[in-house]
Amino acid sequence: MFSFKNQFGYFGQHWFGFVIIVHVAAFVFQSVVIRPFEIAVAGHIGSLASLLFLPHAVRVLSVWLLGPKAFFALFPASLFVNFLYGPVDYGSFTFVLIPLWSSASAVLAFEFLRITNRNVYPSTAANIDWRSLVFAGCLASFFNSLGGTYLKSDGLTVSEILELLVRYFVGDAVGLLLCLFVLTLLLRYHGIWKR
Repeated sequence: MFSFKNQFGYFGQHWFGFVIIVHVAAFVFQSVVIRPFEIAVAGHIGSLASLLFLPHAVRVLSVWLLGPKAFFALFPASLFVNFLYGPVDYGSFTFVLIPLWSSASAVLAFEFLRITNRNVYPSTAANIDWRSLVFAGCLASFFNSLGGTYLKSDGLTVSEILELLVRYFVGDAVGLLLCLFVLTLLLRYHGIWKR
């Protein structure tokens, strides 16, 4: 029988470094490939939130597989990429709060669902509830969109704030769905998950 602990034993032992590397790589790809295109199309608002945000999938999948301890790798990784690619016009407190909130959003969503008796954390591949995982990821996106919009809303008009809120939610959700689709194809291709 398939077991996440057996299959991902190496990554389970080295989860901290693995999560940091994957999160930073996703963010670098986001900043170098996707972000310039969005800024060209949407202007300043495209620099604040993406309509295809792949690092959200890393946050969700990390918390899904590792539980709340994933936060301790996600936060330093988010802080690091915010230092590299984040806007310099934020105050130092907001500069730290943005990665803190985004790193905590998936933990808050999964723990909220666990407390309300909808535990989404996996035990075996045979009983992965993909719909619940997507729901948890969208809930994390909702939390992230509220906090991120609030923290980045200084100097924006009401219509820009609403657009930012939508871009946050849609970008996180689409990034998660795309990564889950690719992950499902890879798992099926390698025979790890068949359904």
